[in-house]
Amino acid sequence: MHPRLQAPLLPGIALLCLFVLLFPALLQAVSSPPELSASSKLPPPTTQNQEKLRQMTLFSSSMVTEKKAVQPDDRSMQQIMRELAEVEKQYVDLLDEGSSATGLYATGEYDNDYRNGEDKYYGQLELRLFNDGYFEERRKEEKKILQTRLELLQVNRDMDDRALEDELYSLYTMENLLHALHSHARMQVLTKIMPKRSAARKSGYTTATDILELRHALETAKREYKFYSGRKRNKLSPELAAVLNSIESAQLKDCGTLEEISKKNSKTMAIQDIFQQRAEQFPAWSDNLAVDLFAGRKKEFFETERNYVGIKLEIPLYWDDRKDDLIDLQQRIYRFQKEGVAKRIHQNLDKLSAYFSFYQQKIRSSIDTLSLLTAKQEAAKTEINNPVQRDGDDPGRMLHTLELKIIDTRFEALQYRLKEYELILKLMALTGIKDIRELFLSAQPGSADHSAAPIKRHPGHG
Repeated sequence: MHPRLQAPLLPGIALLCLFVLLFPALLQAVSSPPELSASSKLPPPTTQNQEKLRQMTLFSSSMVTEKKAVQPDDRSMQQIMRELAEVEKQYVDLLDEGSSATGLYATGEYDNDYRNGEDKYYGQLELRLFNDGYFEERRKEEKKILQTRLELLQVNRDMDDRALEDELYSLYTMENLLHALHSHARMQVLTKIMPKRSAARKSGYTTATDILELRHALETAKREYKFYSGRKRNKLSPELAAVLNSIESAQLKDCGTLEEISKKNSKTMAIQDIFQQRAEQFPAWSDNLAVDLFAGRKKEFFETERNYVGIKLEIPLYWDDRKDDLIDLQQRIYRFQKEGVAKRIHQNLDKLSAYFSFYQQKIRSSIDTLSLLTAKQEAAKTEINNPVQRDGDDPGRMLHTLELKIIDTRFEALQYRLKEYELILKLMALTGIKDIRELFLSAQPGSADHSAAPIKRHPGHG
């Protein structure tokens, strides 16, 4: 080798040999995951920690009202329905006391011939059996009872719809309260963050875009808070809060059981039954048949008084053999209608039950999300207190972001709980169940004591 080239090559050859010797160690370091810093090690969730996180998704005392005495003029839809039911019962009991029809009539007539000074009269007792008689009176009463029961069922069905709408309106006022609290919480955090991020910008640790995003989020929170503060807002009753705070672990009765309860209590199905009974009131040949028995005493103008008995017949001289077929066809129409109602009950129960389970999973997912967010929050705090070389987000900025995400996740879980309440209201309306806990198996939400006072529908006004 040329002596002039040998001197510069020696350091290069030495570096090459060193690289060959260190290459395996470098390869292992690249292929192996780096050792996590203390700040990035997330502790596994414990049962105690999970319960603490679950508590973050519950309705707190600020969202629950104290029981209050109902004022005389503060009449709820439930009170109106109770009073309506009492009046209906009195009416139906009076209607069911029995028929007053006997078919007996007392008739008479008196005429005077004032020119000749003579008069005539008669008085008799009649027993009318068919047309305008006993059997027609009974048919009219039965038809009136059926019609009254039909009207009452229709009135009650309409009232049930109004009661559900009233309860959904109460739910809307609870959601307004939740949205107001959520936007207020965001507003407080963003108000606290803004000066810190502005100071960080002066030091070059943030950007103008970041500040604009925060300002936009703050203005949005203020507008939302102002909007929901101007809406009607109601708190939850203690009983309802107890139910919804454990709703993710509640188990609905199976759809088959709820379907049987729904069919039994369904006013729409009961209406179809009355339609079938009313179809039997189709006009018949006997409606125009008259058989009257009578006995009386009478006097003509020129005769003396005398007693008499007799029978009167009016027989229709036609025959219509379509009645039975018409009744059968009409009843089949109502049976098809009833079958369609039963099918819709089954479909609605299947859908509502599925959504109920879905939102239970959403609540559990929110708790898991809170577990991850709080762990990241602790890691960010640790990193702020123990600075290390880091390639990534600023831990201070991350801490602010996590604080907002935790607030959003908490209120999202509370929204899911209210969504469960909406499904409960619809299930109660569909099944006719009046106590919330009757929807569930023995492990009922809200109370381990089965003898506790029933939680009625519409418990949320506060």
